[in-house]
Amino acid sequence: MSFLLMLAAAVSVTTAPPQTSGDSAQTIVVEGIRDRRKPANDYLDKVIPPAFDAQLGRFEDRLCPSTIGLPATLKREVMNRVRQVASAARVPMAGGQCSPNLLLIVVDDKKAVIEGMRREKQAYLYGIGRDRVKRLESSTSPVAAWQISDVIGADGVPLRRDGDGFPRLYTTTSPSRLRTTTRGRLLGAVIIIERRGLVDVTTRQLADFALVRALTPSQIKEKEAPSSSVMSLFNPGVRPDDAPQSLTWWDLAFLKALFDTRGDVMAQRTEIRDKMVREMARVPPEQR
Repeated sequence: MSFLLMLAAAVSVTTAPPQTSGDSAQTIVVEGIRDRRKPANDYLDKVIPPAFDAQLGRFEDRLCPSTIGLPATLKREVMNRVRQVASAARVPMAGGQCSPNLLLIVVDDKKAVIEGMRREKQAYLYGIGRDRVKRLESSTSPVAAWQISDVIGADGVPLRRDGDGFPRLYTTTSPSRLRTTTRGRLLGAVIIIERRGLVDVTTRQLADFALVRALTPSQIKEKEAPSSSVMSLFNPGVRPDDAPQSLTWWDLAFLKALFDTRGDVMAQRTEIRDKMVREMARVPPEQR
C-alpha cells in the first residue's frame, strides 16, 4: 500500500524528542494472568464487537511499519521492537524498502494533524465517518487511532462499482450458513500520539501499544481497553508504571488467533476466542 507513504509531506511535525525512556532490550517479555476464561471474555468484549456475524478485517499485505516525529535513536528502537513482536505473533512482515501501511505519528497536537488530513488528505480518513473524525479531534485522550479498510469477496475478488455507483460482488463463492461471500480487509492503520502522553512511557510500551492497536479491528465507538492488554496504557487514570510493561500473553494470543482465522467465517469471533484459549493453555501456569 502506498497511500500512507506521503503522509510526512501532509503534516508538519517537529523533531524534538518525546519524553520516553529508552528500552533497547531485544527479548520479548509478556505479562501473564492466571484465570484464562474471565480475562478472555473481558478482553474480547472490549476489543472487538460482540456480534455473531461481525467480520474482523486483518492486513492481507505484509506489514510495513514506519514512524514520524521520533528522534532517530528512538525510532530505531520502536521499529525494531514492532518487527520483533510482529514476527512472534506470526504477522507477515515486509522486508527492505516497502510502502508503509502502519504509521505511528508523534506530535504536539493531534487535532491539528487530523484537521489537516480532513482538509487536504481525506484519503487517510477513508471510511472513518464525519462523526468519528470529530470525536477523534475533540477527545481529551492523547491518542487517536484508526484503520483504513474495505470489503472484498471471500475469494479475494474486489467489489465492482457499476454505472449506478453501487458496489456489487461478482464471485463464484457460494453462500452458506458457515461462511460469508465477503470478508473485511485492512489496508492501513494510523496511530497518532501526543508527546504529553509519553511521559514515563518506555519505547517497548510505545511499540507494543502501537502494534496491537493497529492490528486490532476498530469499533465505531471504542471501549476502554481491558487491563489485560497493553492497549490499556492510555486508559484514563492509568500511569505507565502501573500499566502492562509490554504486550500481554492475551495480546499475543489474540494476534496469533486473528491472523490464523479465516475472514469469511460466520462465527469468526467465536473461533478467535477458542484459539486464544488453546494458545493460553500452552503458557506456563506460573506466567498466566
